[in-house]
Amino acid sequence: MTKADSTGTRKRRQRNSINAEEIVGGAFEVARRTSLDQLSMPILAEHLGVGVTSIYWYFRKKEELLNAMTDIAVDKYLRLTPEIRADDTWQNTLSSHFRAQREIHHEDEVLSDLLFIRTSTYSREAARRTMELVESVVAKLVADGFTPDNAMMVYSAIGVYTRGSIIHERILRLADAPTIDAARQRHMTDWSHLPVLDGLIDRHPISGTSDEDFEFGIARLIGGFEVLLREQSQRPRKTSRGSTAARGAMTVRKAPARKKAGS
Repeated sequence: MTKADSTGTRKRRQRNSINAEEIVGGAFEVARRTSLDQLSMPILAEHLGVGVTSIYWYFRKKEELLNAMTDIAVDKYLRLTPEIRADDTWQNTLSSHFRAQREIHHEDEVLSDLLFIRTSTYSREAARRTMELVESVVAKLVADGFTPDNAMMVYSAIGVYTRGSIIHERILRLADAPTIDAARQRHMTDWSHLPVLDGLIDRHPISGTSDEDFEFGIARLIGGFEVLLREQSQRPRKTSRGSTAARGAMTVRKAPARKKAGS
């Protein structure tokens, strides 16, 4: 008999009175109360009021339970992500998409753990649905003028910035860092010998994790992508033979005739 089964003081549910959906739902509740690392089958069984063997009937090990939770997290993420619309600008598409991503992860840290840390354990269906979303954003960029290579790099650059912002902010909040709060960081040190920062810290958290900081970064990235798109349009066009139009024009010019020796 396991430790979870030996606690006779709590009221047990009847045998076979629970299903896989309820188990996964309970796992999310436990993880949000503690963490994914502290989630265990005995703790989950106690939370649900069942014997631990009832959970093992559906999930033979924790890894299988985490995989099921990851599928749920992917579904929630895709459901809350704005639709990619053909009639929207690519600038608004990017800002809306990644702003929503930040909000989703900020509100559900268990979802972040499942999606960021467990990408190698996605089911084939979850991987397909996630990549379809990436495809729709990259295809939107291509349709609006980016080369496929540049579209992929644009998506990757702004995606890494967004994920980095999410993780950075979470780490600082877990550490209760004073740099995430302008009022608290005033008391970190004597700022009088740091005149530039002294004039800024009451308005800006040094951590750079505020909504204003995030929007600034997104806007500056998109501004850089606009420059990239203009640079693309200014490059010489490729001919059907793969040489540039300008180079092709040069090849049809005749070289000036050489003067004969002695003339």
